[in-house]
Amino acid sequence: FQGVTSEVVDRVYKEYMGDAKTPAQVRDGLLDAMGDIYFVIPAVEVARHHRDAGNPVYFYEFQHRPSSAEGVVPAFVKADHAAEIAFVFGKPFLAGDATKEENELSRTVMRYWTNFAKNGNPNGEGLVHWPQYDLEEGYLGIDLEQKAAEKLKERRVEFWAQLMKQTQTERKHTDL
Repeated sequence: FQGVTSEVVDRVYKEYMGDAKTPAQVRDGLLDAMGDIYFVIPAVEVARHHRDAGNPVYFYEFQHRPSSAEGVVPAFVKADHAAEIAFVFGKPFLAGDATKEENELSRTVMRYWTNFAKNGNPNGEGLVHWPQYDLEEGYLGIDLEQKAAEKLKERRVEFWAQLMKQTQTERKHTDL
């Protein structure tokens, strides 16, 4: 990472691995940092830009680790990037090895996505209300049970915003 100072690296290390005492804790901190910087932070920024432009936004975090990951993906991996796609297209029904709860999750996800495609709004009868992403930054946590929440990883989003702002300010001063 060209232009990244040791101070920035130290701050990121402290934020994510601070008191790590085991290799597993360091690994988990590194995975959290990578997930945040490559997925969470950009997704929140894009959602905010679309919201601020006046567009309806429905934001979610897929949280379910599929049972099909057992024995294939290390146990420390939770819901992987794009894991929801299998549920959108009904893979649990095709594979035949999904749990009853995963079949129901797939039906639920398909209903949300179908409602959104038809109406521009994922909500529908019998579904947990999926809040529109507004200034409260509501989103839907999608797992075997859905749960509306607000401000996904708020503290970490703010950490990265401050770090990026500070880094840009430092670059302006060194470019003079």
